Amino acid sequence: MYCGSNKTALASQRQIAEAMMRLIQEKPYAQITISELCKTAGISRQTFYSLFSSRENVVVFTLQAQYCNAPEPPQLEREADGNGVMRQLCRGYSEYILQNRNLLRLLVENHIDHLLYDSLYEALEACGCFFRTADPCLRRYAASYYAGGISCVARRYAQEGCATTAHELEELLMTLFTGKLFY
Repeated sequence: MYCGSNKTALASQRQIAEAMMRLIQEKPYAQITISELCKTAGISRQTFYSLFSSRENVVVFTLQAQYCNAPEPPQLEREADGNGVMRQLCRGYSEYILQNRNLLRLLVENHIDHLLYDSLYEALEACGCFFRTADPCLRRYAASYYAGGISCVARRYAQEGCATTAHELEELLMTLFTGKLFY
């Protein structure tokens, strides 16, 4: 995926991402071809391949660039149980799920919600506030664990009609990630 600063290239990336989102609302993802995507975006195949490696890469770009999901640095809220940072993580991702419910629903319907996991994993691994003092191996496992939990909750949320509130999602994530089900 192109990560430079050329304004024309960045504009073309946005055009391609917008075209993908329009097409995926009209037809199943599996039926969207690169040629159709290029035609809808108004760009050449050569331009497409200079910016993206695949259709999946366009979806990941959309998740990362347009639907940012990196956690904010914690404000170190103090809670009686010591879970202030976890609460912030759960609150941020519950709001993310709620705000992006239409995109998440499309990902689930098209069986590409694994791309949400990939995007969340990369965001958590890159985040300087996430287990910053942990051993690199533990940090990767933790990023995988939390990305898996959040993406699975997002999948269930979409499958059940996107009816849960942000607060309910936050409490659900807190319950799962703090192990309260085992008490």
